[in-house]
Amino acid sequence: MIYVLLIAAIISLVVLYKFLPTRKIFLVICTILIVVFSASALIHSRQVQREQITRAQREELLERQKIFGDWYADYQKDIDRLDRNWQLYHNILDGLQNTEAENFNAEALWLRLKELERESIDEQLRIHMLAAPPELDRENRRLVDIIISKTQRYVDAQTQTITRSAVEANPSAPKDLETLRARLHDIMIRESPEGLFTAQEISAIRAALGD
Repeated sequence: MIYVLLIAAIISLVVLYKFLPTRKIFLVICTILIVVFSASALIHSRQVQREQITRAQREELLERQKIFGDWYADYQKDIDRLDRNWQLYHNILDGLQNTEAENFNAEALWLRLKELERESIDEQLRIHMLAAPPELDRENRRLVDIIISKTQRYVDAQTQTITRSAVEANPSAPKDLETLRARLHDIMIRESPEGLFTAQEISAIRAALGD
């Protein structure tokens, strides 16, 4: 658009040159037009530059959103496995509370806890291999590191609880049903991890990424 106006201005100047009474007036008009078009060109250039920066920032933001989104989707799968393991653990202990003495099978209880322990250790190893995406900016990587650290402490406590329960249930050191119930309940109360609270960090990351 600015180039069309410039061409029109040049044509107008040619016409004015023929009809203006003095060259002084013509030079004044030329000076005014030069100033106006120079200012317009400068404003237009800055606007284009701002649009280019805004577009680049938008593309970078979308890329960061995708990077965090992919990482978080994989992380959520780990959380789902943690929840599953913890639910299985409570199901085993609840089942023990409802078991009659004549139906109690110490070997079966121990094997279930040992199998759950193996699965919990596998998940523990995966959690300890987590890392923040290097493509994120420094502040968001710091927040992801906090999420990972909290999750690692959580899975450590969870695995420790299950392991100690399996040790207590070992049939090589037999216990009567009531004693075993009491000891496993005590382990669950004393060793269970506190809740995994990462909502604050996740909300901060999403706010920063405009997600």
